[in-house]
Amino acid sequence: MFEGDNKRENENSDNTAAHTTKTLSSGVVVDADVTVPKAMRQENLPEMQGTGQIVEFGKLKSIFCADKTIIEENESTVVTKSLGSDIDMEQYIYTENGDYLTCVGGNSFLYTAARDTQDTSNLELYKTGEDLDFATIAEADGEIRKVAEELGISVGDSVCYTIDTSSMPHYVFRYDLLVNGLPLGKFDGGSYSDNVFTPGTYLTAVLDEDGIRHFDVSYVLKETETGDAQRVLTLDEALDKVDEKYNSIIMEGDYYINDIQMAYTPIKTDDAGIVRLIPVWYFQTTHQILLPDKSGTGEIMLPQDGYILINALDGTELLHENGEI
Repeated sequence: MFEGDNKRENENSDNTAAHTTKTLSSGVVVDADVTVPKAMRQENLPEMQGTGQIVEFGKLKSIFCADKTIIEENESTVVTKSLGSDIDMEQYIYTENGDYLTCVGGNSFLYTAARDTQDTSNLELYKTGEDLDFATIAEADGEIRKVAEELGISVGDSVCYTIDTSSMPHYVFRYDLLVNGLPLGKFDGGSYSDNVFTPGTYLTAVLDEDGIRHFDVSYVLKETETGDAQRVLTLDEALDKVDEKYNSIIMEGDYYINDIQMAYTPIKTDDAGIVRLIPVWYFQTTHQILLPDKSGTGEIMLPQDGYILINALDGTELLHENGEI
């Protein structure tokens, strides 16, 4: 499926990361980790059709708001529906002690409790593998997976961040969401129509000594149809498609690929409740170009980040709003 060196595995993950370094004929420099989930390390994979997996609001309420005083419970119509759902309704709850629970379209929800907050924008700093006093990572992971199972949500690999610099030490977990045992991409997606943005999805959970303090998913999907398995493009073949793209344009500045992943991504259809689920190669890109500074006497380096999605079954590119490549 892919080649590289420096293979390594996360202790909570079946994902294997390799590293690949090369320069494409177009001049694009590839220096990237390559992550392919274990379930997708196959020569053949199918395209699937999916729809939103409904998570009952009553079940959410019983898990996260039991024995709490509810001061407001209501519902409203939403303009933007959750991906894979044709339900235009939001249900929400506020509790006396500051808890908030909302569910949009039946397959997208968020629970959060009043808790200590701090800047964790760079979570990678906290991926230490260190246990906290109130529970080990394995114990916390088991508690969160138990709740996901109660909600009927299929989760796969997880990454844990140990926040031990806070006045309320806690774990932050991120889990792959599975459809038919295969992972959905955490990265943003696209479509075969112009300017289509499809957010990635995963489960985020925060747990401290008082229990689960945060639990949310962008959207949950389930498989409704599975097509015939088709041959999957190797990494080299997918990179050839990327190379063709860059060879077709006049390039200014330097172009880099600094992260490569494989996962399934949903593609919207004319039916709001139906999505196509396609395995893709995801290439995170950086374009560096020198531009004149305001004084007109010097130059500044301006990096522009983007991404390219290649259908891993037929090699076509999925489009998305990505600025200028």
